[in-house]
Amino acid sequence: MSSAFENTIFEDPILNVIHLLNSIAQENPEAISLASGRPDDEQCDPVLIDKGLSRYQQHVASTEQSLATLLCQYGKTAGVINDILADYLQVDEGIKVLNPESIVVCMGFQEACTLTLLSIFEGGGILLVPDPVFSGITGIAKLLRIKILPVPMATFLNPTALRKVAEDLESRGEKIKALYAIADFSNPTADSLSYHDRRAMLRLAKEMDFFILEDTAYSYFRYEGEKIPSMKSIDSSRVFLLGSFSKSIFPGLRMGYVVAPEGDGVMPFSTRLCKAKSLVTVNTPALCQAVVAGLLIENHYSLKGLNQPRVLSYTNKRDHMIKCLERQFPLKADARRTITWNHPAGGFFINVHLPFVFGYSEMCECAKDFKVIVFPTSLFSLTNDAVTQVRLSFSNATTPEVTQAIDRFRAYVEFKMP
Repeated sequence: MSSAFENTIFEDPILNVIHLLNSIAQENPEAISLASGRPDDEQCDPVLIDKGLSRYQQHVASTEQSLATLLCQYGKTAGVINDILADYLQVDEGIKVLNPESIVVCMGFQEACTLTLLSIFEGGGILLVPDPVFSGITGIAKLLRIKILPVPMATFLNPTALRKVAEDLESRGEKIKALYAIADFSNPTADSLSYHDRRAMLRLAKEMDFFILEDTAYSYFRYEGEKIPSMKSIDSSRVFLLGSFSKSIFPGLRMGYVVAPEGDGVMPFSTRLCKAKSLVTVNTPALCQAVVAGLLIENHYSLKGLNQPRVLSYTNKRDHMIKCLERQFPLKADARRTITWNHPAGGFFINVHLPFVFGYSEMCECAKDFKVIVFPTSLFSLTNDAVTQVRLSFSNATTPEVTQAIDRFRAYVEFKMP
């Protein structure tokens, strides 16, 4: 191999995480996987495709638009369903979009994230991310040569500690351009920001003149407690909302969006976003947009009803996994456990703490010899943190699979314990 291709950015482990998630199950076909955060196969109904497309056709027939042009031609770079998405955001998220042109329809979260980072980070600057964090954001940032500062999750969730990090950077002449946050049930640890934390983060962004990239991937999947308003609904002027229909409808649509900041004196970003998109993907497939738009119209611009059966199913899956963990790793005589885990109020993941290091080699060993695939939380970390943690996904495994998988995982833990 030519030396010109050695030691490139593509060797960075962060760029391999999503590929690893997709390939580990293929390499171990007999293993039960609790690694992937994909939605439940049983909740992905292809009938929705015809239903959404048919309802969109009815909608277009009531206008002066040409269905053939809308669906078969190159469409507007920003999208052809922006007005419908604006109504949806008002109904489900309480977000009042002042101008639908502030919305850019994208091919999933990854493109929305790419366009946003391209639009913000011209001329350098720092991106703050919690650590550990979903590798989609950090992988793209690395590809774009953006400087990333990982903030330990405990610090990130503490407004006072986060402010100190930001102020220390500023005192050294560093410029924060943006901060990334999954406000509801983060991937991989399922942590959330409280309402107080969200307002504090918005104040900090305003005072120090940076933007917040708010990822709402898991906002529909709350299993207990009241919904917390999104940061975008509290103050739109500082927030790029990064939305996706991969979890709330299904991933095969590859449909997402970004809503740029709006408000008095706010720089309009829609032109930047569209210029970047026109060179990356030209536009988002109109057929996919039509399916989403039709489903939104059919459901009165809301996905809450459509997702209610999924919420109930995932709640039961979460509860069953926790019961399995409690059974396989019972309390000791002193009312403590060697293995501990969180009890997430939503999302797709449970984060387990082990008394030993669990990394890539341990994942492979566990998959090959014990026939269960669990993912090291440390592979989502830029600081080599969380080395004794494991992310378990309950979203796409059946109840019997979870029961058997946790039993196999206990056997592996006993094998590794001294």
